[in-house]
Amino acid sequence: MKLTHTFKISSLVFGMIFLPSLVYAKMDMPEGMQHNHSPKKLPHTALTPQLKISINEDAMSGFNLHLQINNFQLESPRQEGNPPNNIVEGHGHLYINGTKIQRVYGKDVHIPGKHINEGVNQISVTLNGHDHSAWSKDGKEIISTIFINTHKKHIVSHQFSTFPILVTNP
Repeated sequence: MKLTHTFKISSLVFGMIFLPSLVYAKMDMPEGMQHNHSPKKLPHTALTPQLKISINEDAMSGFNLHLQINNFQLESPRQEGNPPNNIVEGHGHLYINGTKIQRVYGKDVHIPGKHINEGVNQISVTLNGHDHSAWSKDGKEIISTIFINTHKKHIVSHQFSTFPILVTNP
C-alpha cells in the first residue's frame, strides 16, 4: 500500500515537472523561429557591410521597403559564388514585429498591409549568408530596424542600424 502511494506521488511529480517540456517539444515553433542560426563572423579581409532601410506607404496597398546597401552583394542563392574582392554575399531576412516574413533578394520589397498592425510596428532586415546565418562584426549582427506608427502622418518614428550607411553633408 505504501509503495503504491509513493509510486502515485512520484508519477504526479514527474508529470508536473516533465510533461510541459514534452508538450512544448512536440509543438511547432512559431513562424520565423524555425531557422535560428548562429551569427557568421565576417572574414578579416572583408569590408563591413552597411545597411539602412527606409519605408513609405504604397499608393495602392501596403508599404514599400527600400534597402540601401554598401559593401555587400545582395543576390539569390542561385547566383552565389562570384562576389567582388573583399565583399561578402548573401540575402536579407525581413522581420516584422519579431516574425520572419520572407527572404530578401533585391533592394526593393513590397510589404502587404496584412503584415502591418495598426499603431506601432518594428520592421527589421538582417544581412545573411546563403546558409541563412546573419553576418556579424565585432559580435554585432548586420541589421537595420525602423519603427513605424500607422496613426501618424509621418509614419517613421525611429530608425537604427548597427553599421549604417553614413550620409555626409556637402
